[in-house]
Amino acid sequence: MLSWLYPIVCEHCGETAQRSLCPTCLAALERLPRPICLYCGAPLQCTPADTAGCETCAGHPRPFTLARSALAGTDEVMQLIYKLKFHHCSYLADGLAPAMAELWQNTPELAAHQHTALVPVPVTRAHLSQRGYNQAEVLARSLGKLLHLPVACALQRRNTEHDSQIGLSARQRALNAYKAFCAAPAYASGRKSLPAHLVLVDDVFTTGSTARACCRALRRLPGVKSVAVLTLVRALKK
Repeated sequence: MLSWLYPIVCEHCGETAQRSLCPTCLAALERLPRPICLYCGAPLQCTPADTAGCETCAGHPRPFTLARSALAGTDEVMQLIYKLKFHHCSYLADGLAPAMAELWQNTPELAAHQHTALVPVPVTRAHLSQRGYNQAEVLARSLGKLLHLPVACALQRRNTEHDSQIGLSARQRALNAYKAFCAAPAYASGRKSLPAHLVLVDDVFTTGSTARACCRALRRLPGVKSVAVLTLVRALKK
């Protein structure tokens, strides 16, 4: 009855749909151009034979096995992210998660492990209070339902000088992220356990500072052997 009275409509075209984005509009969103760096997933201006790494990866440690993003950070996609994060449109996660599930199924390194948990990047208490939800967690839970994978909130966010990474330089992002993330007490103490393989989930991959900091914290936990990163969007360099 509720579905009949209040049908779900696509956020983009306005047509009746099963999710907040219909399959046609979701398929029309731009994917990342190839080739990509096989480590961080950044688009590269090179031949496929040179995709083993990029200049950015060469200057950083590698706490994650690989990072992949489902969509390119075009204006159209970033508008959807803005609504998801700042306009209380948590329902958009249900429509966007299939793009992440598609990428997962097409990435053997992600799909190879049977015992895997999704770990969302945490937000500050202030942001959680303002928004009423963590956008990374709602994306992780929507993706978990599609892939039948558990979600473990194994990280927590400390308050730092900069609660948001928006507007910071790459160096400032790295320092801020290094201070910001740590394992949640229940997992750090061993009261809760994790599978050997984890996938960190977030909305946007910009410089990778957040991903690296979170993965370092997860790699310190008992029994964890590998951590990969899966984000909805890869921010494009301008």
